[in-house]
Amino acid sequence: MYRHPVLDPAAPEGVLLIGGGRNARNLICIFETAGAPIRGVVDDRPAGMVLGHDVGTIDSVDGAAVDAFLTVADPDHAAAIRARPALRNCRWPRFVHTSAVVSSHATLGEGCYVGPFAVLTDVVLGRHVHLFAHNVLGARVEVGDFTAILPHATVASDTRIGARCTVAMGARIHAGLTIGDDCRIGAGAIVRRDMPDGSIALPESRTRVRSRLSFRRPGADGA
Repeated sequence: MYRHPVLDPAAPEGVLLIGGGRNARNLICIFETAGAPIRGVVDDRPAGMVLGHDVGTIDSVDGAAVDAFLTVADPDHAAAIRARPALRNCRWPRFVHTSAVVSSHATLGEGCYVGPFAVLTDVVLGRHVHLFAHNVLGARVEVGDFTAILPHATVASDTRIGARCTVAMGARIHAGLTIGDDCRIGAGAIVRRDMPDGSIALPESRTRVRSRLSFRRPGADGA
């Protein structure tokens, strides 16, 4: 079983969260519950506090050598933020939730996030890959930089997923496939074929959202 500490390296002063949006709230709750200290939050549009943590600006980091963690799940946005000059000296620890099962044969790049109840075998994850709750990755799976795999999605063995991809909730990727860079896989989609760079996979049947029906009261039409 993978033996990383909750944060690697675990800074006594805590980790600085980069991004103060909705995923920051999720990660604050998960980090704090797992005993990982948080030193603060920064964002380009700071708005007061997030769950008790002051929110500053990203530029205020100004090259400081601090442990930082990207909370931004959108791959393109995350990659752009990571390249900001203000963050040039940041250290990017990994986070592995204590309930996750991660093989000692797994390789995790800097800034990776492995959420609760995820299962990883001999996988290779690039930089800043985010795996959320109940993800299952099979043998010899490779995942490129800044890719996000959302809750309950599964990836079968011998599959390669490129950089900056998003795999939405409940998606299933069959074994031995190649998913190119910058791909998007919709919620509940089942992928059975290779996907070229920049392609999109959607579920075969999509839920339709219609306008609200207007119901008449009995007798409203004079009946």
